[in-house]
Amino acid sequence: MFNKLIKFFVPADHTTTVDTIGASGLLRMIVKSGFASTRTMRYLLKNKRYNDLFNFFYTKIMVPTGEGSGELAYYFIGPLLRKNPFLAPFPRFIEVEVSTLCNKKCIICEHTWWGEDSRVLTFNDFKALVDQFPLRWINLTGEGDAFLNKDYIKMIKYLKDKGTSVYLVDSFDLINKEISLELIKLGVDGIYISIDGATKETYEKIKVGCNFDNVVNNIRNFLEIKNKFSSPIPEICFRFVVNKLNVHEMSDFVKLIRSIGAKKQWGDTSRIHFVGLLNYPEVSSLYLEKIPINYIEETLSIVRDDNETLPVIFAHTESYKNPSMNKCLAWMEPYFALVPDNMVLPCCAVLMSNSRKFLQEYSFGNYTKESLKLIWNHDYYKWFRNTVTKHDAPVPALCKGCRAYNTTDREKNYGIDNRKRIDFE
Repeated sequence: MFNKLIKFFVPADHTTTVDTIGASGLLRMIVKSGFASTRTMRYLLKNKRYNDLFNFFYTKIMVPTGEGSGELAYYFIGPLLRKNPFLAPFPRFIEVEVSTLCNKKCIICEHTWWGEDSRVLTFNDFKALVDQFPLRWINLTGEGDAFLNKDYIKMIKYLKDKGTSVYLVDSFDLINKEISLELIKLGVDGIYISIDGATKETYEKIKVGCNFDNVVNNIRNFLEIKNKFSSPIPEICFRFVVNKLNVHEMSDFVKLIRSIGAKKQWGDTSRIHFVGLLNYPEVSSLYLEKIPINYIEETLSIVRDDNETLPVIFAHTESYKNPSMNKCLAWMEPYFALVPDNMVLPCCAVLMSNSRKFLQEYSFGNYTKESLKLIWNHDYYKWFRNTVTKHDAPVPALCKGCRAYNTTDREKNYGIDNRKRIDFE
């Protein structure tokens, strides 16, 4: 009963964690993180980094979902925004794809299977995009290696000079000592490292083109440099995409990260995120509908037994546990995809399904050809925001098969709404 009550109030992407570790486990994690965060606050105050301190609070309280977010405000205002989406402000938090160039062939990544052209976001287009928002938080990500974009560091510096909280997602394949030092000096707020295996054999079978030993060495070097600055930031989190090839290594992955560094060294709110594989035809043979309970118990037992082990989060690891799409607030955090044609999408959850042409067909517009206020206030985008969380409305085509939310119930009862922007012109 307690679990059900907590699941009603918590932001939607926490409900899977409640199912796995229980409501009391989630609440303990939140309380511990709150106490631990005082170290980051003291560090930022001592170094007179007042804007970074504000951004730290803002990320933990006001960012609705995504890297580093605490989502605390949405325990209270989430139901109000879902019922009244017109109250959502012009975006202050966005995600931007900066490169689709990649020198790898990871077998669970859509980039390996798609037929799209690969390119990078130019600095001028990037600047024109971010300058249109009253930004407080940004996640730089994408279906490529961002460090293959020669302007990437320049983009990060520009954002930090503007006072924006910056989070990155990276494989750590190209982050050497020089880049590590640059990122730490720039004051990057957080980095999510994508590692899908605890052993060299499994990791390199999945992330073809990456070298396990090189990645682990890069992480060790980064942590060593970070410790020299005695800095709790950037906070380092880890993302492990669970599939049939690596599910047996979940507990070993927790041990691997512990062997590299203790909890305090990574960051005060650092986590290990176990996430589910988005199921599409090219990777369906690796899709895991249900994680064997013994693997979950082994993983959780390590966290319970060692206070210096990073806590774990389970996010849409098993699709049948996904919360109803009626609880979604991810639409408050638009995603700007580079290919095929600079498209504006509602969130990152619609990606990674090897269906970029479909996404382009239903996108809200091209961010290099129109102002973002025009796109945000367009009738098509307004219709989407007013429809996505309605319990008795058809599912917008963009949301069909969402990796994070259960859309099937509404699909069965009310169908799919295939309207496009042209239908609102």
